Amino acid sequence: MKVALYARVSTSDKDQNPENQLVLLRREAERAGDTIYKEYVDEKSGGSSNRKAFQEMMKDAGKRRFDLVRVFALDRFSSEGIEKVFEHTAALEQAGVQFWSYCEPALNTTGPMASLFKSIIAWAAGYRNQRHSENVRLGQARKRAQVAAAGQEYVHGRRATDNAVVEEVKRLGAKKFSVRKISKATGVSVGTVQKYLKQPTQIQ
Repeated sequence: MKVALYARVSTSDKDQNPENQLVLLRREAERAGDTIYKEYVDEKSGGSSNRKAFQEMMKDAGKRRFDLVRVFALDRFSSEGIEKVFEHTAALEQAGVQFWSYCEPALNTTGPMASLFKSIIAWAAGYRNQRHSENVRLGQARKRAQVAAAGQEYVHGRRATDNAVVEEVKRLGAKKFSVRKISKATGVSVGTVQKYLKQPTQIQ
């Protein structure tokens, strides 16, 4: 199996050395008969995924340049919180890349607990998508309330259209501009242009 080794140490702790993690990971890779594709090393806090080696590793995983990521411990992989950890491991899973931790074998996607861990990853990804949808709906409701309070009309996906824009749409329509050209000139959607013109217009 072709594997990637990932090690991380914090810049705040000068006593740490990534080689301590890599020695163990190399030994485990050798024991399993793995071929090491690359060693990715960061010397940065794990509180953000904006780490050069980490980002490079995730991109290479997306290109399926290796089959497995080996890390010393989950907090070396990421200390952004459990939700982000599941997000990163879900990305690996979707790319067909497995995950293995020296200190947390129960979380490996290669062992007897693989099915359970993969189910948790899938649940976490679904929950995140659901929460994102809810946040979008809440944002739209807030915008509608703000627009209504200002006495304007809420147009989904765009800012409220004021009277000046409505008049500009009608002016261009009177000059026989096509609906599409009016939409491009005013930044108003095609459907909204047709609504303000209140007449069927051929889109060109």
